[in-house]
Amino acid sequence: MSKRTLDLSVVIVNYNVKHFAEQCLRSIYAAVRGLQIELFLVDNNSTDGSLDYLQPRFPGVNFIANRENLGFGRANNIALKRTSGRYILVLNPDTLLADDTLQALIEYMDAHPRVGAVGPKILNRDGSFDIGSKRGLPTPWAAFCRLSGLIWLFPHSRLFGRYYMLHLDPDKPAEIDALVGSCMMVRREAYEQVGGFDEDFFMYGEDIDWCYRMKLAGWEIHYAPVTRIVHFVGESTRRSEVDRDKAFYGAMHLFVDKHFRGRYPLATHRLIDLGIILAKTAARLKHLWRRVYWPLLDWAGLWGVLALGRLIRWGAVGLSWPVAFALALQATVWTLCIAGLKGYGRLRGQMAPLAGGMLLGFLINSSFTYFFKQFAYSRFVNLFGLVIGGLFVWGWRMMLKRFRRTTAWRRFYRRRTLIVGVGSAGRMVLKRLQSGGDLPYHPVGFIDPQESSVGTLIDGLPVLGVEDELAQLVTQEEIEEVLFAYNQVDYNRVLEAVNQIGKRRGVNFKVISPESAAEQNGLIPLLSVEYLSPRGLGSSLRKIGTILKLKDKSEKIHVKG
Repeated sequence: MSKRTLDLSVVIVNYNVKHFAEQCLRSIYAAVRGLQIELFLVDNNSTDGSLDYLQPRFPGVNFIANRENLGFGRANNIALKRTSGRYILVLNPDTLLADDTLQALIEYMDAHPRVGAVGPKILNRDGSFDIGSKRGLPTPWAAFCRLSGLIWLFPHSRLFGRYYMLHLDPDKPAEIDALVGSCMMVRREAYEQVGGFDEDFFMYGEDIDWCYRMKLAGWEIHYAPVTRIVHFVGESTRRSEVDRDKAFYGAMHLFVDKHFRGRYPLATHRLIDLGIILAKTAARLKHLWRRVYWPLLDWAGLWGVLALGRLIRWGAVGLSWPVAFALALQATVWTLCIAGLKGYGRLRGQMAPLAGGMLLGFLINSSFTYFFKQFAYSRFVNLFGLVIGGLFVWGWRMMLKRFRRTTAWRRFYRRRTLIVGVGSAGRMVLKRLQSGGDLPYHPVGFIDPQESSVGTLIDGLPVLGVEDELAQLVTQEEIEEVLFAYNQVDYNRVLEAVNQIGKRRGVNFKVISPESAAEQNGLIPLLSVEYLSPRGLGSSLRKIGTILKLKDKSEKIHVKG
């Protein structure tokens, strides 16, 4: 059989997701069903040893090694030039195909000869529908609706929801404007007519551009939920140093500039440019806000306490702008001292850094009254700030801590949680967390100590990585809780992981004993572990608690260790 009679060529671009790529390739082989296919995997200079790991396991794959990260479109083009199948499947490595995916998409393309590209129904890692499965063109109006948020206010409107075509039924085939590059099957004749991806797009936007060029050439683009795949969105981008926000909004600007410049008034483009800038700024502010809202609340409260002390001592007279600035500077000194003693880091919420920071700030602020006349208005204000301000920064933390123990808080806020262990203990924990509506945990994914199941789903929860990647995943997934659920607990491994990650802000660690859990009949015994020093188990085990999973409530019981 000649290469020209191949049914399908599959092209995958990999970057630092070797375990996901392994599972993706296995799902492809499971879906072959007698089809004649060829497989290309382009590695974009991964640093996780992807090629050394994958090549021995998949000798039938055509591997292409790039010496640098060339971006999504350019790397795909290298392999696309070597393909020979009737159809080409562009696929992300962090996807899992169903057993019927390849056959169903080929049959759909055979039945619709004017379709240049087709995409399946794509599910997110949590089983929800990925709205990127079917998209409209980012025309100035569609882009404005997305950037302004109108699309979310009127999601099913043809007028406002065009960007994601949310008015279309996700369970019915439809002609659309564009597909997502994570999984799209392209007819060879369409590829040969319009060429490959535009390499000016490094990441994001090249799939929309490709589909649009096919439409301009007379081909149809279809969304066909005749099969489903799972996409672990963003695994490669989270492992790269690329600024995702910058890349996304830059790609949107490039697409609009390439295809719509001259078709709309200059003022329209300026509005789109402004919208892109504002959306990008909002995304950056969102990330920044998560880091600064604690110190900002402390600073505002301390300034208010100092102002109150000034009013008590002197009344409303004399609260001028210079004095207000002096109070702001004193509040800043206290906030910086708390920050310097890790009051906003891993020790956030503990008494020691708060007391130390307030005392150190008091000494520094007191010295100002001796050396700078602008601060010599009243030592009473400084002492008032130490006592009442200290009570404030401690008090609101204690109120928050108490509120977090309530059922209302647990229903409102759950800590993003990784479960380390995919055996019976890990599955037991997941089952009880999912059934315990009041438990303050939101399971994000599993960690597999043995590597074998990374990139798969276990009871609907994705396996995101191995133990060596735990520190990286804690940062990438913004994890707040790590539950070690080994079938046989190895405390040395636990402490090694805790010591490696323990200095990261806001992460709690707990060990679940499967033997104790089996005896508790419905309870989840938790051994809390805190980073102190690598002096041994005795210095790092802090307390033993038990989370009771009842029908309508949960509570923590502290047991003497």
